[in-house]
Amino acid sequence: MNITYDYYRIFYYVVKFGSFTKAAEALDNSQPNITRAMNNLESQLGVQVFYRSRKGIKLTREGEMLFKRVNIAFEQISLAEHELEQTKRMDSGSVKIGVSEIALHEVLLPVLAAYRRDFPNVMVQITNESTPSAIKSLKNDEVELALVTTPININKNDSLSCENLCEFTEYPVAHKMFGIPDNKEISLKELGKYPVIFLSKGTATREYYEELFRKKGMDIKPNVIAATTDQVMPMVKSGLGIGFVPESMMGGNVTVIKLKDKLPKRLICLLYDGRKPQSLAAKELIKRLRSM
Repeated sequence: MNITYDYYRIFYYVVKFGSFTKAAEALDNSQPNITRAMNNLESQLGVQVFYRSRKGIKLTREGEMLFKRVNIAFEQISLAEHELEQTKRMDSGSVKIGVSEIALHEVLLPVLAAYRRDFPNVMVQITNESTPSAIKSLKNDEVELALVTTPININKNDSLSCENLCEFTEYPVAHKMFGIPDNKEISLKELGKYPVIFLSKGTATREYYEELFRKKGMDIKPNVIAATTDQVMPMVKSGLGIGFVPESMMGGNVTVIKLKDKLPKRLICLLYDGRKPQSLAAKELIKRLRSM
């Protein structure tokens, strides 16, 4: 069967109001048009769905079977329209973000504070991931946005769009027990003589520092491996080695080491799938990230 949606819509209103005339008024139509549409519906279905009684229009058993399904369909359509209206007003909705720790502290948290105040009913789900992991999650549709640090490896054939949001600098920090003067500059080669804390392999930060030392002809082997950037400062404060952190994640009671070879700035980038439309919640967040 290929029955027009309008016939079912008219059928729904006739049953709802119990009258062809009242259904016509609700639909801003004429009673003869409503009657004609219902006759066509019965003809195409091959069954009678209405009969007249002293109390008005009544459903046949077949009509009751049909309305049971049509009613559910129209309730779902009405609910969907209501939800879409709420989403347009940002009274509901959700956005899921894959974010690396540095990007979380440097960019996302300050932006999210205002975003949540303005749109308290939008659910924001954050997954803590390394840069490669966040990109993989984005490709697999597990997150809608990724906020990560460089270096970033994206295949040219990928549909991912990448926008640079801001720069940040990391600094080597050490426990005072190492006796490194905070007013003396040292080289990376000198730094390599001390125990070093790195992140796990497969992270953008690990890749960045291995390449940095490699360019200086150094093959640095970490003495301690941290699973996350948040773990680096507690390890440094415990005297386990020298770590590299942005200023926003530093704490007290450590020596910030001055380097002769200044560390290159890194980037925090926003990634999303350019082929797919973003949700309204994601679009608003992207707008705020761009204007930070």
